Amino acid sequence: MVNGGGVCYTAANVAYCPSMTFWTVLFLIFGFFLLIKSADILVDGAAGIAKKFRVPKVIVGLTLVAFGTSAPEGTVSIIAAVQGSADMSLGNVIGSNIANIALVLGVAAIIRKLTVRRVTVTKEIPLCILAMVALIVMGYDQVFQGQETALNVLALGDGLILLSFFIVFLYYIFGDLKSTQAQEEEIEKKEKAHYKDTFWYLTLLILGGLAGLMVGGKLIVDQATVIASALGVSEALIGLTIVALGTSLPELATAVVASLKNEDDLAVGGIMGSNIFNVFLVLGITTLIRPLNFDPVLLFDALFALFITILFYIFLLRDKSLGRLYGSLLVFFYVVYIVSLTFRETVVAYFG
Repeated sequence: MVNGGGVCYTAANVAYCPSMTFWTVLFLIFGFFLLIKSADILVDGAAGIAKKFRVPKVIVGLTLVAFGTSAPEGTVSIIAAVQGSADMSLGNVIGSNIANIALVLGVAAIIRKLTVRRVTVTKEIPLCILAMVALIVMGYDQVFQGQETALNVLALGDGLILLSFFIVFLYYIFGDLKSTQAQEEEIEKKEKAHYKDTFWYLTLLILGGLAGLMVGGKLIVDQATVIASALGVSEALIGLTIVALGTSLPELATAVVASLKNEDDLAVGGIMGSNIFNVFLVLGITTLIRPLNFDPVLLFDALFALFITILFYIFLLRDKSLGRLYGSLLVFFYVVYIVSLTFRETVVAYFG
């Protein structure tokens, strides 16, 4: 039901109309503060682990930071799948992957030029492209596989294939660790000699940072949803924008802080790892729990995610870095995408 000022919900025959209050705004601001501070702590801990154990920072970004910042997407997608909300589960992952590249890396590049390793261009971004191609091909059975079926479904077999790709990704990470570690051994030895923080202290920083990211992200999503509902924005549009953006806030906070601290490998590696985790691991596990019906409407979003990833790849092939111009273009495309969602919502509502 709708009530002049916004959207109302009915539970146990009682109508509840969320309203924006002073506390709503205060909790939203606190959520942002907690998120940024937690990202700062996480980056310090992850960089410290890399220095202490001579692990290349990009490997830490591709694994530990990527897994931690992908936790919101994983939690939302799995819960949504269990509750039968396939659109929310898939839309969250696709929307988050778009936001990660177009918004997160775009903003980080505007703040400071990001220098990208050659292996990121040759291996990690192609893996992100492969992830989106695999998702589109597996999800749209009628279009890409020519199957005579009434539904486009990500089934158990598709989930196993996605998890197999994830295992290949892990194999690549540890292979890259050995080769990169040999090249940087002298530099890392010198850094370790001057690094005095203990392993347990660094671990506490990482765990505390991850916990703060989860709580901060949840606060922001909850309060932003109340604000959007109070302003009369539809639930569908909230799910496509606020939920996807909210679950990408940890990546945004971590990438911005890493950029400010000249930790480019953590910024870019974390995003690449997060996008790969979202498709191969999160959707892989989700489809093992429950098959996901792929709404044809989401094809546009999946193709846009593929487009923005390829565009990012082209930018890096040209300059091996991401400067303010390319960062601004990525953010511009993200704004265009959000506007297109609003237009699509209006068209669907008008034509029923």
